[in-house]
Amino acid sequence: MYVEDLKEEFYDFLSGKRIFLIVHYDIDSICTCKILQSLLKYKHILYSLAVVRGIADLKTAYRENCEDVKYFVLINSGGTIDIVEELEAEEDVIFFILDSHRPTDLCNIYSNGQVRLLSSQEEDGVVPDFHEIFKEESDSEDEGLQSDNDDVVGDSGDDGGGDGGEESHVAKRRRLNEEAIMKRREKRLWEDKRNKLLFEYSQFTYYSKASAITMFTLAWKVNLDDKNLLWLAIVALTEQMLFGKIENTQYALEIGTLQAHATRLHNKTNDTDVLTSLKINFEKDLKLSLYRHWSVEESLKYSMFTAVKMKLWSLKGDKKLQELLANMGFPLVQTRQAFKSMDLQLRKEFHGSLEKLSDKYGLQDIIYASFTLKYGYRNKYCASDIVYALLAILEASPREKKMEECFNLSLDCLSRTKKDLTDNAIEKAKVITKTLFKTVQSALDMKQIITAGPFIYYIIHEGCLDWYMFSHLHVLSLLAQFILRAYVAMSRNKRAATLPLIVSAPKQLEMGTCVILGIPPLCENSPKSFFGKAFEQAAERIRMEPGSDFFDTSYFELHTKDRTRFFDALTALLT
Repeated sequence: MYVEDLKEEFYDFLSGKRIFLIVHYDIDSICTCKILQSLLKYKHILYSLAVVRGIADLKTAYRENCEDVKYFVLINSGGTIDIVEELEAEEDVIFFILDSHRPTDLCNIYSNGQVRLLSSQEEDGVVPDFHEIFKEESDSEDEGLQSDNDDVVGDSGDDGGGDGGEESHVAKRRRLNEEAIMKRREKRLWEDKRNKLLFEYSQFTYYSKASAITMFTLAWKVNLDDKNLLWLAIVALTEQMLFGKIENTQYALEIGTLQAHATRLHNKTNDTDVLTSLKINFEKDLKLSLYRHWSVEESLKYSMFTAVKMKLWSLKGDKKLQELLANMGFPLVQTRQAFKSMDLQLRKEFHGSLEKLSDKYGLQDIIYASFTLKYGYRNKYCASDIVYALLAILEASPREKKMEECFNLSLDCLSRTKKDLTDNAIEKAKVITKTLFKTVQSALDMKQIITAGPFIYYIIHEGCLDWYMFSHLHVLSLLAQFILRAYVAMSRNKRAATLPLIVSAPKQLEMGTCVILGIPPLCENSPKSFFGKAFEQAAERIRMEPGSDFFDTSYFELHTKDRTRFFDALTALLT
């Protein structure tokens, strides 16, 4: 069921109760968690917390804590599965779910109150009617009684005296049999319609509004919002945009709402001390990775947007880049040093110069609306800088670092108390950006992007450059988008833009498993992926155990030895 009033039915309801937070291991979840922690602290609500990567972790966290706690708050986890059945939960346990993964499981939507969704019904699109999906128990009971009656009639027919009695019983039995046949036919038609509706509702995997925005809206409604919490909502939205989780129109809509909040909070506060003041500015930014913390040349070269538009993995593209810098009037010496160390005048002109030449070099959409955060004299970060820093902490940390440790470091990074941590994470993020570019360059040079009829695929083999990095979901997602765009830019195949992409990377070497991710074709201009259902059906075809432990079903895990058979089944399915 949907929670209509978050303040009364969620925030006030939890007051004085002990709760357990289950938080997904991603950037939006960390931002949401930090906002919620701030709200819980205000009401002195006691809570414990567990970080989860997938369904198996979720089950473990629940099993270990269900004896002591009866109220669970799930952030970006649990919404897409029948949570009560999956966890075999007792009737007195209540789940509050705030999950941006879609589609939401219908059992959660139509729960009688044990599952309470903190999102709005509009975010779920067209939800099938209850009676079209769930059969009333009395219906099936009637059917059972009907068959029992058939048996009774049959028995009385055997004992009946005289032909007249026999005939009336036969007629009655025939009538009842006809009714049973009609009932069975109606049931079959209802089930066919149900299966069709279920397929239409669940055929695409996608994301709705960032959970941190919903949580920030609650903070605003209870008058506990501030710039710190607003910044967390901004970072979560920026992450959705950078990783291609939402459409541009949705981003524009949400950014407009957050801009209104930024103006309101700016007018509300009186920042007297420049050292401690926090300023959030809404401004035009460039689709360049980390350029304020890098050199202009490297940021232009390794950013996905410019690399694809100018084909910078080729010699011709490299010459084009040098030509662009020359036309901007930027000496090479200046473009190769840190942006902060560049001539002040050149720094001021950078945006404008690039924008003026954007049409000539095919960079028309290089400008987008975003926010920057300023605090103290020298600290300035744009929202995308923080997203990349968090990505580096979560997915590029040494292997021996535990998930919980990385999660806590991310919370520290967002609290801005440890500037060194953020700056080190940004350095790691540069390595990720370079690795993505070099992997794409190598894939194109070695012609490793293979066409398989209805889709194209790329496999990262164990032993490849930084293969371990790609076993992480968001880095793999960035690579998939980069590869698909690069392939379409380079391909002579007229159908290139209509082909979806599957990428695969080693997952757990000791188990011999790999992870695969499917993303939709560029021509659709939508992040909605049909691969969740396709993967499920392909696994059924080859009688393979479904291996999706992920909340986002466009990811799938399988044994590397089964990959070829799996791809063959997918090809047959999608052809």
